[in-house]
Amino acid sequence: MRNKLLSLLVLLTVLFSVLPFSAGAAEESYLEYTSSGNVFGGGNDLQVDQDIQGDLVLAGSTIKINGNVMDDFIGAGGELTVNGDVSGNIIAFGGIIRVNGDVGGDLVAAGGQIFLSQGSTVEGDVLLAGGDVNLNGVVNGDGSVSAGTLRTGEDFELKGDLGLEAQNYPSDLENDVGGNLSVTRTVQEQYAGESRGFGIFSFILGLLAALALGFILIYTFPVFISEISEVVRDSTLKAGIVGFLLLIFVPVLSLILLFTVFGWSLSILLILFLALAVLIATVPVKLLAGTIVYNKVFKKEAGKMVYYLLGAVIFAIVYEIPFLGSLAGFIAMLIGLGAIGIWLAGRAKPER
Repeated sequence: MRNKLLSLLVLLTVLFSVLPFSAGAAEESYLEYTSSGNVFGGGNDLQVDQDIQGDLVLAGSTIKINGNVMDDFIGAGGELTVNGDVSGNIIAFGGIIRVNGDVGGDLVAAGGQIFLSQGSTVEGDVLLAGGDVNLNGVVNGDGSVSAGTLRTGEDFELKGDLGLEAQNYPSDLENDVGGNLSVTRTVQEQYAGESRGFGIFSFILGLLAALALGFILIYTFPVFISEISEVVRDSTLKAGIVGFLLLIFVPVLSLILLFTVFGWSLSILLILFLALAVLIATVPVKLLAGTIVYNKVFKKEAGKMVYYLLGAVIFAIVYEIPFLGSLAGFIAMLIGLGAIGIWLAGRAKPER
């Protein structure tokens, strides 16, 4: 587990260090506007002051939204502050998340600290997971909260049912809940508590690493990622078989070449290529999964960034399921790896 965390930390450092350069060497952040009204952005410090007519998808160190968002807001970063109103859903992952405006749909947030401020209203449900959750607004739907400490203000009100898992919470919480209140009080134990906290941190870190990698690839190589996703969609089984064969054949071939006189350099190149392919293999798979789910659930089109973010979140949740998560990740990697191999083979064929 510690090795996995170290690898993710290194990956995050590398990815976020090159993120600004993918948008332009002279820019620290970027915003891309589509013809349908959606806006995508990434970088260090992002501030959106104008109203957004579609979806808003951002990833960065510090994110501040002062304008209103007509559809959904999806964000990931170190600190996220939403001062404007969001007509759709908010899906946010980060260190500190503050919601100071109204939310027309659901609020889904995972982070170290989560704030729903006084005067804010969530028309739908809330799904929150964090170390410190502070609620002082109104929730018209149901709630599901997992926290180390839950704090509520004088203006907090949840009109539906609340399922709570927390170590500390207000003793008079039932007075603020209109429906049924179900509480599971976690017991602080030295090792069990550390393991649980590390698990949440690892989940968020892994998701942020996946988002950073995917956003960079989609923004920098949109055609390549789209074409790989099409291969995954059209030849899923074939891609899985090819991926399995590549995972076996390439290391064996590299090992054989390593013991030849002039093959050691080619052997190293093959191993590096395989490592790079494995690293990016799940990106087109997540993009395709997010596209399918988004189109079926929301019944409308969106941009690749939205599709990928939804797919990455789905896979991050699946990864947390014992055994099934590891199996799903391995299969997705095989399919993506095979799709890359099929795409390269198609490009290598001479045109007639």
